[in-house]
Amino acid sequence: MTTCPPALPAVAATVELPDALRLTTHRPAPGVAVVEVAGDLDLATAPRLRELLDLTALSTRTHLVIDLRGVQFLSATGLAAVEHGYLLATGRGIACTVRVSPDGGALRLIRLLPPRFAEALEAA
Repeated sequence: MTTCPPALPAVAATVELPDALRLTTHRPAPGVAVVEVAGDLDLATAPRLRELLDLTALSTRTHLVIDLRGVQFLSATGLAAVEHGYLLATGRGIACTVRVSPDGGALRLIRLLPPRFAEALEAA
């Protein structure tokens, strides 16, 4: 005889981890989208950014800004997600800027592993 494990509670609790990834999208002008990324961008969180960039690039007409100034940790997988968004946007004829903090860890990794979006970097 097999027994089933107990059912999960119907109400799920939301836990906000201190280093969780936070993604914010806003449109400061018609045809322009800004995706702000804050927290850790790594193997576990990069798929969320990739999915958001897919949706945002499809609905943007002229300019996509990927703002990494709030990123605390950036892995190679996270960098690949940013590059994916850049290539998707530019492949559709959309200008793309990747905004980084001039003294942040994201810029250090980008300089070590130069991605295809190096010309789109904006240190702000």
